[in-house]
Amino acid sequence: MELLIMSKARRKEKEREMRRNEIVDAAEKLFFSRGYENVKMEDIARELEMARATLYLSFKNKEDIYAAIAIRASNIVREMFQELNHKDLTGIEKIRYVATTYHEFYKKYTGYYMAYYHSGMFDYQNSPDLEELRRIRIGSFRMVVEAVREGIKDGSVRNDIDPVATTLVMLSMSNNALAISPVTKMYMENYGLNQDELYERTVDMMLQSIENLEQARRN
Repeated sequence: MELLIMSKARRKEKEREMRRNEIVDAAEKLFFSRGYENVKMEDIARELEMARATLYLSFKNKEDIYAAIAIRASNIVREMFQELNHKDLTGIEKIRYVATTYHEFYKKYTGYYMAYYHSGMFDYQNSPDLEELRRIRIGSFRMVVEAVREGIKDGSVRNDIDPVATTLVMLSMSNNALAISPVTKMYMENYGLNQDELYERTVDMMLQSIENLEQARRN
């Protein structure tokens, strides 16, 4: 009897998980095609041919659904970054690798990038998905901080910088080169600069600002 009850509980849990994934799949399609701001819960319910009340059994609002999409995005980023563990690189080389990989993520998974980037505007309180997203993102951020620290230790990065503040500045600069404002796009078009070139120059300037030039000259 106890085994039967456990079996039913597992089946119900599996059904709940399948329903959540169906909702996230449908919402992902709408968010990526229309933009987050232009999608409502009723749009997602309509896409699924599901009653809104049923939708709310799985997610309390569209922020939570977007957080679930951002978790998918964060896991993609984390997997891409983990390739770094298999490479024998100096600290400064690791930072360039991460920056290049982040750009590849943006180009290959632009919709996921937008979810990853914009989900940071939500309140993490009282949301299991957002709390999970916070945990994953902090882990990815820590990986870059450690690369900066390794660079200081191996001499490829200046020893007079703060690893955390430096990582924050580099993250801000990277995102500014990817989530480009309309005004920046206007300037770029006027001077014939494309986004790939802007990002590459952004990365070059970031690394030049923290590189240990004395060691670079010796090498």
